[in-house]
Amino acid sequence: MRNFGSDSMTKRQEIANVPFPLKRMVLTLVLALSIAGSIQGQDVKREDLEQRGSEARNSGNYREAEYNFRLALERAEVENVSDTQMVVALGNLAEALRIIGDYSGAEPLFDRALRILRNSSSVDTRELPNILTNLGMLYQETSRYTLSETFFDEALQLTIRDLRSEHRQLVRVLNGLGLLYASIDKKKQAEASFKRAIAVAERAGSAGSDLAPVLTDLALFYEHQGKWKTAEPLLLRALEIAEKSFGPEHPETAAILTELGFFYYRQAKLAQSEQMLRRSLQTRQRLFGASDPTVAFTSLLLALVLTARQQYEESRLLYNQSLKAEEQIFGLRSPEVATVLEEFAKFLHKIKSDEEARALESRAKSIRAETGYVVRPSTSHRP
Repeated sequence: MRNFGSDSMTKRQEIANVPFPLKRMVLTLVLALSIAGSIQGQDVKREDLEQRGSEARNSGNYREAEYNFRLALERAEVENVSDTQMVVALGNLAEALRIIGDYSGAEPLFDRALRILRNSSSVDTRELPNILTNLGMLYQETSRYTLSETFFDEALQLTIRDLRSEHRQLVRVLNGLGLLYASIDKKKQAEASFKRAIAVAERAGSAGSDLAPVLTDLALFYEHQGKWKTAEPLLLRALEIAEKSFGPEHPETAAILTELGFFYYRQAKLAQSEQMLRRSLQTRQRLFGASDPTVAFTSLLLALVLTARQQYEESRLLYNQSLKAEEQIFGLRSPEVATVLEEFAKFLHKIKSDEEARALESRAKSIRAETGYVVRPSTSHRP
């Protein structure tokens, strides 16, 4: 979850007041029984678990990646592994947790890996820039910007010193710095970092896994400033690269489709917005099923678009689906559920179902009171 500006909510947890989305990641894991069944009772080697985790992560299945990396770390704890192997095991699980938004789980693992890297005389220090970069991202995503910049700066210096100048790690560091600078409203530095990351990726002939995210981040940086004409070709290029690199039915491709869907929604290009969001929703449903946070969220966005197009019957169905999924994933009294309740209530007022709308508003208000979140006025909706 990435944001521009300290006054914004995390992008994909709250629709209101979220000006710069990228990837809405879950705060709670629901481990698939099929994953557990495929490993339970088998004597799987730590290396094989790490390989499975890497394959799952690369295919966008972060729940399965987290599960395998957790098992791999458990094996590493009881085996006599080297310091370097322990750093890799810690870093793999921590990165998976960071990606899905479990920051409290990720941070102590990163910290432990960093302590080993700083104190061990036998560890492979080439892992250090990666751990520093991930900590920089974690601190940026949790609004601890001074710490974030400190870790990014060290990672950048080490990457340039110890690795070749066109190494993919440099792309990650520069993109992270771009996101950080955008978050603290240092627009010139942000733009320069994004562009430098793109240049490095292009010179190195990097795969879409490196280039597409940076193009997307730069596009959303411009979109946040209302530079629609500058942002659109970057998003379209990111989509083209993702489709070629990952395939049309991959979580990364679906994420960019969602960004494009909202991009067009903000400009009242509703037909284009609907097209992109339907593609994203269909992909996510096929990949993850109905009870997935990205499916629930995309359903909510599509409901907003269809409401604007006066397709009220399908809109209502999507609001209901999103609400049920969020309740199942996050619990009945979660902020995520409150967000859907608020948007659903607006829809119900629009179609003159005022009594039903007031009931949802009352429930949302009660949840907000429990969680301490104050609803702020907003004229925009943001993934």
